[in-house]
Amino acid sequence: MVRETHTIKAVAARPGGVWKECPTKEEDSSDIAALKAAAVAPASAPVATAGRSNPNSSRRKKEKVPSSESIATGGNGGSANKAGVVGATADGWLEAPFAPAGRAMPAAVAAPPPPSSAAPAVGRPLSASSMVPTTAVAAMQHAQDPAHSGEVFLMEMLAAMDQHMQQLRETQQGLVATVELACRRALGRNFTRLVLVGSVALRVETPGSDVDVVCFTRRDGAEAADGNYDACGLPVDVLRRVHWALTVLVSQYADNGANFSMELIDDARVPILRVLWGSSIAVDVSVDQSRPVDHVRWFQRVGAAPRPTAPPPAVAPLVTLTLRCVKWWLRQRQVPRTKEGGLPTLAWLLMAVHVCSLPETHEQAIISGQRPMVALLASLAAFFHHYAAIEGLDGVLVFAADGSSSEFRRRDLSDKCLKANPSLPSSPWGELSVLDPTREGVESLDLAPRVPPATQLMLHHELRRASQRLHRVPKGRELSFGDGRRVLEEVFEPLQEGVNALPSFLAPNMGVMGALLLWGQDNEGVGTVELAIIDSISPRPGWTAPFLHRSDERSELSARLLDIEERSGRAVLRKTNIPEVSLCPCHFICRVQLEKDGRGANGGWRMDNESLERFKAMKWCLTERAAHASARLLTQQTTAAKTAPVEVPSATSPEHMAKLPSPARASRTP
Repeated sequence: MVRETHTIKAVAARPGGVWKECPTKEEDSSDIAALKAAAVAPASAPVATAGRSNPNSSRRKKEKVPSSESIATGGNGGSANKAGVVGATADGWLEAPFAPAGRAMPAAVAAPPPPSSAAPAVGRPLSASSMVPTTAVAAMQHAQDPAHSGEVFLMEMLAAMDQHMQQLRETQQGLVATVELACRRALGRNFTRLVLVGSVALRVETPGSDVDVVCFTRRDGAEAADGNYDACGLPVDVLRRVHWALTVLVSQYADNGANFSMELIDDARVPILRVLWGSSIAVDVSVDQSRPVDHVRWFQRVGAAPRPTAPPPAVAPLVTLTLRCVKWWLRQRQVPRTKEGGLPTLAWLLMAVHVCSLPETHEQAIISGQRPMVALLASLAAFFHHYAAIEGLDGVLVFAADGSSSEFRRRDLSDKCLKANPSLPSSPWGELSVLDPTREGVESLDLAPRVPPATQLMLHHELRRASQRLHRVPKGRELSFGDGRRVLEEVFEPLQEGVNALPSFLAPNMGVMGALLLWGQDNEGVGTVELAIIDSISPRPGWTAPFLHRSDERSELSARLLDIEERSGRAVLRKTNIPEVSLCPCHFICRVQLEKDGRGANGGWRMDNESLERFKAMKWCLTERAAHASARLLTQQTTAAKTAPVEVPSATSPEHMAKLPSPARASRTP
């Protein structure tokens, strides 16, 4: 096995959840009225949370200081907010100021606070606060070498995300408080607590992120030992009761909750009640799911996410900033999610944690420690460079039980399957496994589903595209100010909605649906990238989602293959072989934009520049993978020849005795 090992600093875990422990005493009428008002309050209105009244609550509301128990990412404190300064990352930890509308971001940021006296050791979690020099040295550094446009872009991007989330925070709190009240009414004494999980709990939320909460019932408490499960029923039954309680609660509003809607997803592996306020705020409620809580505590224990009970550090941990940027990149580039056939967000975050704690990433971060955005650029470049390699998504990522270390074991010719039978052909495509760090032994769980080759090609293209552009970001002074910004704008350039999704139906208003398909791959070959027009889509029986799963091998697509002129992007129907083919969603790579070019029977189509660039890049990626597969197959055959047993003939066999040279005959001359 080819192994990459790193060590993570383990911080002693503190007891307690990531959401406040809710009291079991029934709220009085004033608290209920406050909760109902909070759910419909505008974003600028203060929100009262459920629970017992607190004599200090009025003082907190006047100062608007966020508590560690709320889901608000907070700010730099009351004085900073009064001065109009908004933190550039979750909890406002980043020392870079945010420029309000109409004001330019200064090129040189204020000097960060001095670090602790202990020097960071290789293998510890990347933290900007542990990598900054003294204030005087930092000020001198900024004076000599001002921040280039790439650093300013990252600061502005993080600040804009933080400002967007802060505008929605109070409305999110009101919606969560309403959900909590509905859970209490629906479950009564069987309700224990509501726990915040997901990206908001990890402080890596981005615009468009949902708020994930878990409702825990008495079945996970003392009553579980007695086997009393009948009181609550199955999780889907609990969600139906919460759904009914929310319906009754919202019906009491003056406008009957015009902006309020719900969706019960009861056919999923984990049933979810999706509560929406308008089109921009959503709360996903699940029941008695302990794994999401364990994941949040694991990230907090290894230092990849802040603890809600600890005071916010002076600057954000670098690994937290990296996770947030990776998550934003996934959203901007429309990388498929789990339900669409891609990798889960949790797997991507764990992959980023692994790269952030590699020794070489540490060294680069320490060198750039006095400039946090340069360190962030180095961390992002290391992430994309690591997984953009041909074998970057081919291996097993394993974390130690205590989170102190991780190891990426690349799949190679020493695997057990090849040792057992070296003559078996090795697939040219990767097999990625990300083991759940909160489960071990017989409970070990792989978080990464099987990704078909077409989706692997799309992921490889996106990772390589980001890696190549980050490599062009100036390391020092820019030749012309703005070079770094232009490169990073390309890295996080948003793709058109639905480009990487395959719909389950065709509508007349969709026009011509062009797509890139991976065609003709088998166990040994990598296939070819083909341009096609999808004429019809037939989902498999029982499929009701508006999109098709990328691993689906039962739904059918009818398409016409096109021949494309790569120099101009012009495409015409293929005249050779069979132009019309039937295939499955597992062959789908992405959609492309085609425009009619010419009239009559000889008319064709033309790809736009972005689609043509993706087509060329994916063909090049496929060529490299084919060459790598050929070299790997040659090595495999050589290994098989060396390990093949040699049959030694028996000396007593008459047949072999006759074939042995005779000394008498050998000495004769003709």
